[in-house]
Amino acid sequence: MPTTGIDNSFPFVISNGPKPPRSARALIRKQAMRDAGVARRKKGGHGRVNIRQPIVHNDEAADPNASNGRFNASMGSAASETFSSEAQDTSSPETSQSSATLVDVDTIVPRNVTDMSVSKRRPRRFNLLSSNPSTCPAYQAVRSRFGVELTDLAVLTNFNVGKSTIAMLSADPSRLVSVLGQHQWSYLQYVPARYGHSECLTAATDVLLAKAQQVLTSSEPRTILCNRLYSKALCSLQHALSDECMAVDADVLAATQLLSLHELLDSSRQTAWSHHVDGSARLMKHRSPSRFRTEYEKSLLAAHVGAVMSESLVNNVHCYLEQPEWIDLYSSLRQDGSFLTDRDGLAITVRRAMFSLPGIWHDVGEVVNSPGYYICVPMDALEKRCRKSHKALLDWLEDYKSHCVRLSLAQPPASEIALRRELFGLAMECLVIVKRLLAAVRETDRQLLEMEVQALAHLILDLQKQPSPKHSWLFSGIEVGVASSMLLTKDQWEEDVSHKGAEERIQASRNRYNAWNNSIRMSH
Repeated sequence: MPTTGIDNSFPFVISNGPKPPRSARALIRKQAMRDAGVARRKKGGHGRVNIRQPIVHNDEAADPNASNGRFNASMGSAASETFSSEAQDTSSPETSQSSATLVDVDTIVPRNVTDMSVSKRRPRRFNLLSSNPSTCPAYQAVRSRFGVELTDLAVLTNFNVGKSTIAMLSADPSRLVSVLGQHQWSYLQYVPARYGHSECLTAATDVLLAKAQQVLTSSEPRTILCNRLYSKALCSLQHALSDECMAVDADVLAATQLLSLHELLDSSRQTAWSHHVDGSARLMKHRSPSRFRTEYEKSLLAAHVGAVMSESLVNNVHCYLEQPEWIDLYSSLRQDGSFLTDRDGLAITVRRAMFSLPGIWHDVGEVVNSPGYYICVPMDALEKRCRKSHKALLDWLEDYKSHCVRLSLAQPPASEIALRRELFGLAMECLVIVKRLLAAVRETDRQLLEMEVQALAHLILDLQKQPSPKHSWLFSGIEVGVASSMLLTKDQWEEDVSHKGAEERIQASRNRYNAWNNSIRMSH
């Protein structure tokens, strides 16, 4: 070896020093690669390809856990191309020629095998509340931002959701967790695919997801963001409503209902939920039943009926859903299957039976408190309406029993058991109210009917002791309120006033009706 200044000592290479001779640089590279080879032999990796190359052996394709940590099994072909380019770019020509460990990929695994293995890999799903994210990129982004899946809130569109829900969530926000992921047919399942196509729908979705995240995480700093998004959603909705053509669009109706869900989670605005429900009702009537053709539009109706029924009962007014055209439209939602769902005939029938209840209740109160109380004509007409509603509920109970008997040897899913409990409780709740209304207009049968009322009230309370779904608080609180009002006013309704004069009997009837009426409306 010629004398070049490196015979007796190893030259150190420094960044600001003179460039070493070419022969010295070759010696340095040779020594470095020799050390690398020794290290690989010690680790048992001698002769293997660079782990940065996206090599997938046949056994690894069968076992995704066997792949190297730098190439996760959940990554797609795009990721493999990225790693391939990194490996190629970081290897200099000199290193590739002098190192025996960097072998061309095609000499180990044929290119078509590598591509086939990579193409079979599935992309990783979002690690959020739901395992069914939308394929809409814009929705995926906002879903990832807030960490909440919109369809996980589907139970908040349940028939039983009303003003009492606001109070219960305000008292215990953690209740929201119990409704997450509960499957129910809802317009929320159609919103992700429409996200980004309607400004007001997009803005309403954003504020609802932000509010849900704030409630679930108890994050106070999110308040400012929620308020800003809320203002944006309101402005966007008002702009859409000012346009006659846009006002009848289904997305505008959906945005209104999304904002009403936001109000369920925000107790700071006491009347906001009622305003949005009233606005939704106005849009419904403006659209008319003939415009509800698609599944998306029909699901908007299904989510609306419970809220508007609750408001009608609380405000003591007739509900527009009692009109024949709306009854027919709601009946068209029916889809019977092997097991009970929200679109099954049993669910549709018992909920439809409630449509006439606010009107009957209102008219009974008007007659009882009118100067002409006990005049035959209006009393007889009201009695017929009460008995018609009473019969419809009894007929439903027979159908319910038949359904349970038919499936007695089957193993129904948990969703059916939960819905059975919900629908049966609703029927008992309506039946006990109708019996009280019938007793108010049928004085001669009042004491006999009151015995049935008390029996039903105790039955409703006994239902609370039975196993129930974790989201049962949505309807059980109302049931308890109705039953309790019946028990509290028992003495007045059992009182015998036959020995009193006509004026005293009329006044006693008014007193007991108004006392019960005022107490029970507080439960809705």
